[in-house]
Amino acid sequence: MKSYDATTKLCGARKCVKKEIEVIRKKLNNLVVEKNEDLLDPEVLKLSEELDELIVKYNRTHKKDCIINLYNISGIHSTFYYYGENHLFTNMIQYIDHGIKNKEIIHISMKPELYDKLLKFLSTFEIPQEHIKFYPVKELILSNKTGGLDGLKKKVAVCTKEALEKGYGGIRWIGQPTYAIQETSKDDFLSWEINLTEALQNTKVSLICIYDYYDYINDKKVIDERVINESLNTHSHVLNKFYLENI
Repeated sequence: MKSYDATTKLCGARKCVKKEIEVIRKKLNNLVVEKNEDLLDPEVLKLSEELDELIVKYNRTHKKDCIINLYNISGIHSTFYYYGENHLFTNMIQYIDHGIKNKEIIHISMKPELYDKLLKFLSTFEIPQEHIKFYPVKELILSNKTGGLDGLKKKVAVCTKEALEKGYGGIRWIGQPTYAIQETSKDDFLSWEINLTEALQNTKVSLICIYDYYDYINDKKVIDERVINESLNTHSHVLNKFYLENI
């Protein structure tokens, strides 16, 4: 019900903006005639600017056209930007719970001390941990480094086969770029990110990269400008308000 309401709200917003665009278009056409086709008239320029803003607004709502609930995310390479551990855990508890209910095995790649804290929170909310496994993405990154996209696809296929043989419906992977970069290198990580979206397509594996935005804003020790800029280009969706949205 919540997913339906969110989608309906966006559809309604797009329709309203579309109507506004058409109204302003007609006003602009009439005004141009009234001003003897003087396209530099201040009133014409002002109305043109209004039309610019509405088109930008429409594009923004259109980009959010695809909202996916957390049950149907197989094959998706998404991202999440967290600011502090509480922000991270609040979102990951929901994300993991949906995965377990969807009969997926949860692979988690993050700093061990952060992983331990997450497990404590999961225990508090009685989320079963037998379906959760500490599984660094280092192997995936190295398979991409040595074999490129084909090597990465083969590794994903092997992991998927192992999960299916254990009775799971797929894999829900959570990866912390900070930890992955420290375990490999920034160049290897970013190269892997470029191929990952294609490698996951049409598979029973999803992977969300959880970026430490506190580090980016305050320190940039690991998550710097380059990493954040690349993240905006290499993921298809972002976790926002407990849904995945098109980027």
